[in-house]
Amino acid sequence: MLNIPDSENLIKKAFWLCGIRWYAAIGVAVAAAISAFIVDLQIDFKAIFVLTALLLFSNLFYIQYLRSIKNRRDEKCILKVRNHINIQIVTDLLFLTALLHFSGGIENPFIIFYIFHMIISSILLGKRCTYFLTSVGIFLFASLAITEYFGIIPHLSINKYISSLIENDPVYLFASLIIFALTSYLVVFITSTLAGRLRVVEKKLKDANINLTEKDQIKNEYVKRLTHDIKGHIATIQANIELVHKQLIAPVDPANQEFVKHAYSRTLQLSEFIKELLALTNMRLNKKFDKEKIDIGQVIDVSIKSAFDCANRKKISFTQDLNITNQYYNGIKSSIEEIVSNLLQNAMKYTPEGGTVHIQAISDTNSFKLIVSDNGSGIPKEDLPHIFEEFYRASNAKNSNIEGTGLGLSLVKAIVDRHKGSIKAKSTIGVGTTFSVVLPHQ
Repeated sequence: MLNIPDSENLIKKAFWLCGIRWYAAIGVAVAAAISAFIVDLQIDFKAIFVLTALLLFSNLFYIQYLRSIKNRRDEKCILKVRNHINIQIVTDLLFLTALLHFSGGIENPFIIFYIFHMIISSILLGKRCTYFLTSVGIFLFASLAITEYFGIIPHLSINKYISSLIENDPVYLFASLIIFALTSYLVVFITSTLAGRLRVVEKKLKDANINLTEKDQIKNEYVKRLTHDIKGHIATIQANIELVHKQLIAPVDPANQEFVKHAYSRTLQLSEFIKELLALTNMRLNKKFDKEKIDIGQVIDVSIKSAFDCANRKKISFTQDLNITNQYYNGIKSSIEEIVSNLLQNAMKYTPEGGTVHIQAISDTNSFKLIVSDNGSGIPKEDLPHIFEEFYRASNAKNSNIEGTGLGLSLVKAIVDRHKGSIKAKSTIGVGTTFSVVLPHQ
């Protein structure tokens, strides 16, 4: 039984073959025109152009047939597609033989296109079909040469030297046919062997990819359940420690205040870590999502207001440049908010007191662009390619006293990818960092 990916691949190959036929028909028409007006060969141009038109018409028929069945996935349909490819190649061989007859027969150097069709069949089909189609091609070519030699059908010569040699030396003709047949089978043997090996490797890679995807799915589901359970316990612990830390129930002994403060701080960090990990896992598990019309200005305004507290606390100069001509964007509101707030919070976190953070937003008919820059510590050049990886933190960030989970930028990258956008980072140590996000309107 063929699975859906295999069937889709086979149908794509059938359409690919139809696409090649357009170029072949154009090539025949151009070659015939050159032969008629430049080289001045004595061949039947009218018959060639009629055959070219028939080839184009048959190709239209093949394409319409494939379109009518491309969405079906049953075994019977796939066998029809495979048989259809066989019919296409046999039809091409018939057209090629007819075209050669009206343009010099065995004298025509385009007999090489028999080999071309044999290679295509090796790529698209199995060995049995390939050898069958090769035999059909050899039979048609031999029939053309022999019938023209014995005068059963007329021979239109384009090279008087080869024509004279063939007519006066039948040994040359039959030797040429034997060499052509042996060469054809040798080419098919080599190409079908290589194609067979490639199919085996491709199947192994597909199986391995499916296996990895399934394991990744299991891992994500496990992480989701685990973090969801832990989140509830941490929330309870955090609420209790907060009561003690803020001394809402009873005063805390001064000797223990530092320990309570440290425990509360660590609990907040752990809670934030679990929140980001759960959001990232959900993002990967939920393949489908519902878009909604988002007010870009409102999203940015909310994120900026939440960042003002940190900016005021660290005496950071906060500037903005909003150029929003297209107010709305179709996406996931909470995710877009996560992008803006995460990049802003990151900029605030790694910018020293008295520094500057700038946010620029451009929303037009084509895309929504967000640029967040700071004059903070910067990111080492060797760390830049890895900053969007899970749990990765730059070396200078790990060596500082600034806490972080290493998941924030991974989550932002996952959101950007889900919205089919792009994110880039530029940074210079001691100068600052700039993150640029581009989300196309969909």
